[in-house]
Amino acid sequence: MQRYILFLLILITACRKEEERRFSTELAVDSRIVRLNAAPDTTRIIVYADGDWKMETAEEADWITVQTASGSGKGDALVAVTDNADKLPRMMKLIVRSKGKTDTIQLQQRGLVPAIVINDTTAQSIVNGGILKTPITTNVPLAKMEVSYQYDATGQVNWISQLQITDGYLYFKVDTNKTTAERTAFLRLSYLDALGTTVKDSIRVKQYLGISYKDAVAKDFAYIKQTLAAGLVEENIYVEGIVVSDKGHPNIAKNQNSATNKHNLDKTENAISVYVQSPDGKSGLYFKTKTPGENIFNFNDRVKIWLKGTTLTKLSNPGRTVISGVTVTNIMQKDGQSTALLPREKYMNELTDEDLYTYVKLKDVELSIPFGAFTNINEGYTARMDCYPASIRDIRGNSMYMLTNLDVPYRRDGNAVPQGSGSITGIIVSETYERYGGNIGKYAIRHLKRSDIDLKADRNNGFSKVLVEWSRFKNEYAATPTLTANPLTPDTGDGKITQSARPAMDFTANGLYTTTDYNGLIQETATVKGAVTNGGWGSKNWWNTTTNKGEYWEIAVSTADISQPISLQIDGNVDIGGPRNFVVEWSDKNDATAVWSQVSTFTFEDVANFSNTLLTQVAGYKVLNFQFPQAASGLANLYIRLRVADKNAGTTTSPTGGTLTAATACRLVHVSIKYNK
Repeated sequence: MQRYILFLLILITACRKEEERRFSTELAVDSRIVRLNAAPDTTRIIVYADGDWKMETAEEADWITVQTASGSGKGDALVAVTDNADKLPRMMKLIVRSKGKTDTIQLQQRGLVPAIVINDTTAQSIVNGGILKTPITTNVPLAKMEVSYQYDATGQVNWISQLQITDGYLYFKVDTNKTTAERTAFLRLSYLDALGTTVKDSIRVKQYLGISYKDAVAKDFAYIKQTLAAGLVEENIYVEGIVVSDKGHPNIAKNQNSATNKHNLDKTENAISVYVQSPDGKSGLYFKTKTPGENIFNFNDRVKIWLKGTTLTKLSNPGRTVISGVTVTNIMQKDGQSTALLPREKYMNELTDEDLYTYVKLKDVELSIPFGAFTNINEGYTARMDCYPASIRDIRGNSMYMLTNLDVPYRRDGNAVPQGSGSITGIIVSETYERYGGNIGKYAIRHLKRSDIDLKADRNNGFSKVLVEWSRFKNEYAATPTLTANPLTPDTGDGKITQSARPAMDFTANGLYTTTDYNGLIQETATVKGAVTNGGWGSKNWWNTTTNKGEYWEIAVSTADISQPISLQIDGNVDIGGPRNFVVEWSDKNDATAVWSQVSTFTFEDVANFSNTLLTQVAGYKVLNFQFPQAASGLANLYIRLRVADKNAGTTTSPTGGTLTAATACRLVHVSIKYNK
């Protein structure tokens, strides 16, 4: 037995020595590829060596450090990497040396997910070529991309050049086509990242032959608007003008949001819309290209557009002209201008129908409610909504809307909107928005860059002075009995807000209660989808069944020391089934003898229901500005009422046709009264 045990021990020892001999190596590592996450991190790499070893990076880099770089025999090398969350994935080779032998490790670190997305599938060029551009979404520098061209069988090559990516656009130059055939090429961009993943996209570039514009006659904008018949244009005519829109810009036009796509948007309209003003800038036309790829018009291009074969539509109130079906063959000439295009300066009340689709600077303006962002909506609805109309007002007491589509990158960039006055430059348009009651005014303005909204940041640098202002519900006053102040205490000035159905001002769930606003800067950790807790206040019971009259919000202030006319700014909405139609009126009394003078009427829209969002529901609040007559100033007591006009209300399927119920609410998230300094 002892001999048997001794035999086993000898056998085990021999096997162990054989294993040690078999796995013995002069140099090895435990992994050829090490992949780390984007966050700062350290990793250990096991090195196997018969003697001393040393590890180093293949080249110098400030993002990687070999903290434990040497050892003897089996040991750990410790490697640290810095944060890479805002950069593309990266890789570094680590080299281990021992006794003249070397081994290599790939250390990879994750980062941004690479993207190359070219918006247009096809770019089309006129015969004399020029600079084309298309929107591109990418986080990869062009210098790191692989660029390839595939030209068609015409034999013509290298007629596309000067690629660059700037400010979200891919630019390239197309040479003049001197051949007798149309030509096509495919431009491809690709990128292989450090993790071995390839992203790519391509665009088809098509260049047409020139067609004969022989005997085409130049016509001015007045002829097109007043004389040319609506319908298919059969006359051999063209117009010359200056483009004031910009291919690929997200804030050009109202996108389509219909019953068939109510939970998403068709953004074709923005992609095909082109605004051209007359050479003197005093008149404008609205063109629509047949496809997005045929919109090759850039801001400040001087163009000649052949109208034969297009379709002309004339609209009234306001009077405007739209020319659709424009193709590349309709573009006789397109030349970029080196001289900057300057807007014409106007006050709001100087605008006429001729100013539509022209480049204008509105003078002495301010945001009616200067809080939050340029688009104060519930961010959860951005896929279902197209645009936010921000009310702007001027020193002469006029107001209109500044339109911002929800793809505009600076619409909600974490910076508060400017509170002072100045100018706003953009394209004058006329649009309706069902989510804001349909008719939002005769004219509106669309800006093209953040600097177009040239308002002073400080409220003291403005033309208006705040008499009184409410911008939040002071929930601490309602929740704490020892705090006796009114939750509707103004932020600025003196005044009082009440709701006629509850003169006792009970601050309960069935009385006046706090609501949420969406003017938060969403980059702040305290906000969710722009939401601001206690941002406003609401109330129910909006129809008096005894008197058969509507209830009202009442604002009580004194204008005794004010000689200038006052204006009122409000921001609100209603629950589905809540009051829709309102009257703004004022008096110097609020008793039975009071005589109420009407200022205006307005609608508040139903708040959006996420599970069943109608095209007429608002994902936030509607801003309104009202100018009061001189007689409302200089009063010891001024009472303003926002009174429910009738029992008409919305339903889950329609903005109207319902009946007002006691359980539905109306909300306000801002009230202010201002006058000129």
